[in-house]
Amino acid sequence: MVELRKDRHERRLTTMLYIGTMVIMLILLYATYTNIRQYARTVDEVRSHNLALLELEGMLSSLRDAETGVRGYQLTNDTTFLEPYRLANRRLYDHSARIGLYAMTGDDSSSLEQLRTLAADLESRWRTMVYNNGEPIVPSPSLSYDLLEAKRVMDTLRVQHAQVVNDRIARRDALLDREREEGVDAPFMLVIYSLLAIMATAVLFWRLTRTLLRNEAVRLTLRNKVKDLDLEVVHRASLQKQLQQVLDVSPSGIMSFRSIRDAQGRIVDFEWLSSNRMANISVGREDLVGKRLLEEMPENRTLGLFDGYVHTVEQGEPSVKEFHYAGSGLDSWFRHHAVKLEDGFMVTFSDITEQKRAESVNQEADRLELTAQITRTVAHEVRNPLTNIHLAIEQIQDEVAEKADAVQPYFAIVDRNLKRIGTLIKEMLESSRKRELNLAPCTMDDIVNNVLKVVNDRLELKNMKGVVDIAPDLPQVMADCELINLALTNIAVNAVEAMEPTKGRLTFSVTRDPAAVILVIADNGKGISPENLQRLFEPFYSGRPGGLGLGLTTARTILHSHGVLLDVKSSVGLGTTFALRFPERIFVPGT
Repeated sequence: MVELRKDRHERRLTTMLYIGTMVIMLILLYATYTNIRQYARTVDEVRSHNLALLELEGMLSSLRDAETGVRGYQLTNDTTFLEPYRLANRRLYDHSARIGLYAMTGDDSSSLEQLRTLAADLESRWRTMVYNNGEPIVPSPSLSYDLLEAKRVMDTLRVQHAQVVNDRIARRDALLDREREEGVDAPFMLVIYSLLAIMATAVLFWRLTRTLLRNEAVRLTLRNKVKDLDLEVVHRASLQKQLQQVLDVSPSGIMSFRSIRDAQGRIVDFEWLSSNRMANISVGREDLVGKRLLEEMPENRTLGLFDGYVHTVEQGEPSVKEFHYAGSGLDSWFRHHAVKLEDGFMVTFSDITEQKRAESVNQEADRLELTAQITRTVAHEVRNPLTNIHLAIEQIQDEVAEKADAVQPYFAIVDRNLKRIGTLIKEMLESSRKRELNLAPCTMDDIVNNVLKVVNDRLELKNMKGVVDIAPDLPQVMADCELINLALTNIAVNAVEAMEPTKGRLTFSVTRDPAAVILVIADNGKGISPENLQRLFEPFYSGRPGGLGLGLTTARTILHSHGVLLDVKSSVGLGTTFALRFPERIFVPGT
C-alpha cells in the first residue's frame, strides 16, 4: 500500500509538473509570438516612413526641376527647357500617386493631402504659363506676376513639405527606438523559452528515467514474486489434488458453498465451491460446481434446509439433521452436518435411505412379532372354549334328536359360525407366524409370470388387461419363490378387485437402479384415500365386504422376511401403485 501511494503521488506530481510547464511555455510562446508580430509591424511602419520620405524628397526634387524648366523657358524662350519640365511632371505625378499609399491617419494624412493639392495647383500654374492647347506659348512680361505667384505657392509647398518630412522623421525615429527595444526582447524571449523547454525536458526526462528505473525494479521484483506464486500455485494445486483424492475416498458426501448476498447484505442463495465423488453419486450430478443451490435444487427452500444453512452462516451454529429429500431426481433419506466456512458453509452428508428402510422393516417385524404373540395367545385362549362348545353342541344334538327338525336350523347357524371362527383363528396364526424361508435363485421373469398366471383367470373373467414390462439383464434374487409368489398374488388380487370390469389394466414393470431391483404393480382402480392408505396393512382391515383383511398383512410379512421393502402410493379415482424394492444384498452373485 505504501508503494502504491508513492506511485500515485509520483504520477500526480509528474502530471502537475507537466501541466504547469506546458502552461508557462504556452504563455511564453504567446508572448514571444506577440513580440515578434509587434516587431514585424514596427519594421513595416519604419519601412513605410522611409519610403514615404523618399517619395516626398522625389516629389520636391521633381517640383524643383519643373520650376527650373519653367523659369528657364520664361527667361530664354528656349524650348529645350520644356523637356526637363515634362520629365519632372511625370515624376511628380508618380511620386504624388505613391505618396497616397503611405498616408497615415490623423494630421499626417491631412498634411500629405494638402501637400499633394499644392503640388497639383503648382503644376497647373506652370502648365498655363508654358502651354496653350498643348502648344508652347511665347514668354511675355505679363507672366511675371504668375511666376511670382507660383514662387509663393512653391515656398508654401516647401514649408508644408518640411513640416511633413519632419513629422515623418520624428515618427520614424520613435519607431526605430521601439524597434531596437523589441529587437532585443524577441531573442530574449526565445532564449527564455528555449531554456525553459530544455529545463522542463530535463526534469521530465529525469523523473521519467527514475520512474522507468523504479518500474524495472518493480518488474524484477514482480517477476520473482510471480515465480514464487507459480511455485505456490503448483504446490497448492498438488495439495488440492491430494485433498480432493482424500475427499473422494470419503464414504460421506462433502460439499462446500459460498454465500451470495443482495445489495442489503442478505443471503439470497449459495454457490457450489466443491463437491466430492460420493456427493456427486448421491445427487446424481457432476456439474454443480459454480452453480447456485436454489436454482439447481429448489426443494432446499421448501424443506427448510436453506434457512438452516443461512442460520449456520450468520450465527456460526452447526446444523445436524435427518431429512427426506424428494425432488430434483432424488427420493432418499439423508443425514447431514453443516458447519460455517468463512462466508459460506461446508456440509457432510450420508445417504441413510437403506438404513431407514431397514429400520422400517425392523419396526414392522417387531410390530408383527407383537401381533403374532397376541394372536397366538388369543387363538390359544379361544380354541379351548371353542372345542368345548363343539362338544357341547354335539351332546345337545343327541339329547334333542326327537326335535331335530325344529332345532336343526339353529344348530346349523352355530356350526357355521364356529367354523368361521376356526377359519379366522387359522388365518390369524398363518398371517403372523414366522416362516422358515427356503431360499433359492429366482428370476424376476419367473416371479412376475407365475403371479400373472394365477390372476389371469380373474382378469379374463372381468375382461381386464395385464401388461408386463421387464428390463433385460436383471440379476437373480435369493428368495423363497413360493412365498414370494403368494405375497405378490395377494397384492395382485387386491388390485384386480379394485378395478372396474372391462376397464381394468394391471401393470407389472421391473427396472434396475444402482442398489436394487424395483418391481412395480400398478392398477387403474378406484384408489385409496390417504386416511385408509395408512391402515392398509393393519390386520383385519379390508376395503371390500367379506374380506378378512389379512392378505396384505401376510404379503408384507413375507416380503419383509426377505428384506424386500414395500411402498404404496395411491390417488383416489386414478389407481394404486405397489413398489417392491429387492435390495442388492439378496442378489445372486455373478448374475
